[in-house]
Amino acid sequence: MAALAILVIVTVASLLPPRGTPVAEIADLGELRAWLGHAIGYFMLAASAVLAQRQPRPWLTWLLASAYGIVLELLQGVLGQRSAQITDVLANLLGALLGVGIASWAWRRR
Repeated sequence: MAALAILVIVTVASLLPPRGTPVAEIADLGELRAWLGHAIGYFMLAASAVLAQRQPRPWLTWLLASAYGIVLELLQGVLGQRSAQITDVLANLLGALLGVGIASWAWRRR
């Protein structure tokens, strides 16, 4: 259930316009903080997805989380309210990789 909630939060935060929204304006946080926001979001998404599985498939989970991050970035460019950025995609990929790695390690230790 947590993985689904995080998926919804990541989706909404990714597709809302950057200005005039009730949430923090990601574009105004600075590049490093925005990059960290992407990485942390995808870390949480991937980690919760691994921990939700009875028999985790880390590489498949990373692939799906990464593909989802790429699709959302492309949607940002298509919708025109935000811009697609390769640095955001890289942050998503790295965050998902770290999330899968750490969650897989934790899953094996339980």
